[in-house]
Amino acid sequence: MLSRKEQKFIKSLKVKKYRVREKRFLVEGAKNVRELLHSDFEIEMVIGTEEYFSLNLETGNHRNEIVKADLLAQLGTFKTNEDALAVAKTKQWNLEDIVADDHLFVLDGVSDPGNVGTIIRTLDWFGFSQLVCSLDCAEFYHPKVINSTMGSFTRVKVIPTDLKPFFDQNKQHVYSAEMDGESLSGIQINEPSVIVMGSESHGVSEITQKHVDQKITIPRHGGAESLNVGIATGIIAGHLRI
Repeated sequence: MLSRKEQKFIKSLKVKKYRVREKRFLVEGAKNVRELLHSDFEIEMVIGTEEYFSLNLETGNHRNEIVKADLLAQLGTFKTNEDALAVAKTKQWNLEDIVADDHLFVLDGVSDPGNVGTIIRTLDWFGFSQLVCSLDCAEFYHPKVINSTMGSFTRVKVIPTDLKPFFDQNKQHVYSAEMDGESLSGIQINEPSVIVMGSESHGVSEITQKHVDQKITIPRHGGAESLNVGIATGIIAGHLRI
């Protein structure tokens, strides 16, 4: 049975400062929890409804707790949650963890958690296992980021960093997605390269612009002013895998 103190602790993980201090984060929903259980993240607790545990036999060293659906919803961020929620330990990656054997996407100032989560899920679909994020991007362990990945957070290594030292050590060709770039349809990118995706409102930062070798753009055929950064990332990722 969850004590009031434990309930308060779990609820606190909705807030970044407590996630950072406790080095813990929340994973919500049957799909995300199932992916977590098959990952190498260290799990402390799985909390679920009686129906969830009747359908999912959880094994491992973590603690299992059965609760009512209304309490489960109070503990997490979903308005309703009739499945499960888990508490896991965070991981931290840095520049030394980057493996330069494939194209590397970089998010520059993408602050919307839903977009960051969708991008992680999209990169996982296309087999990209690393993502660099500037420090002003949405936090990787934000509940909305984790929820939006639909489990892909377990397979994509997300590296938050100051972009200046990243570019200072980078030896790969740098492309940035921008409105005034060269059409993607006429470009074949074969060697492992860096692909920078900026925010929809501000584009890439000045620091990034100093290191860009070539601007690229997705050709427009209609009247829309711009593309969502998540969709744009998917189009470019697909082009790289052709």
